[in-house]
Amino acid sequence: MPNKKKKSEAFEKQNLVILILLIIFFLITIAVYILFNVHAKDVQTDKSSVSASENTNPALVTVTRVIDGDTFEISSGEIVRLICVDTPEQNKQGYEESKEFLSNLILNKKIRLEKDVSDKDSYGRLLRYVYVIESKSSCKLDQNKENEISDQACVGSSESQIEIFVNKEIVKNNYAKPFPYAPDTKRCDEISG
Repeated sequence: MPNKKKKSEAFEKQNLVILILLIIFFLITIAVYILFNVHAKDVQTDKSSVSASENTNPALVTVTRVIDGDTFEISSGEIVRLICVDTPEQNKQGYEESKEFLSNLILNKKIRLEKDVSDKDSYGRLLRYVYVIESKSSCKLDQNKENEISDQACVGSSESQIEIFVNKEIVKNNYAKPFPYAPDTKRCDEISG
């Protein structure tokens, strides 16, 4: 019988070691999972901050699709809604014209996005003031051409490039009406101007 008891004790010790190893393996697996998810969230946050381009991050993004006169898609796949402007909805007079004007102004071009108070609207669209990057020659007002970019819209410049304030430009050319919607109204007076 003592031999059976020794085997039983050895079996219990072996089971205890296996149990401890399984617990350690389980804890390591959980730790790796948590670390991976935290890292993945950090990477996702970095991507959204670049695409959303907050005031402190002047990263440029490319417009890939114009949806209507005040809404478009950027290279990250996010949808952006212009703040403080309202253009005609589909099947309404002026819809096609406002969409075409916005397309001509920003489609396939580099833009800078500026956030006001709200990040997104109830539809999940980024709410932003938008500045398109153009060459200085695009910023000259030609009295003989309709829909030319106004001098007042050319807000920033470098040696060869300027920024055109898209929200203001679409209102100034009568393709949109000023539409202040609190709390995102920081530049609405400038747009209405």
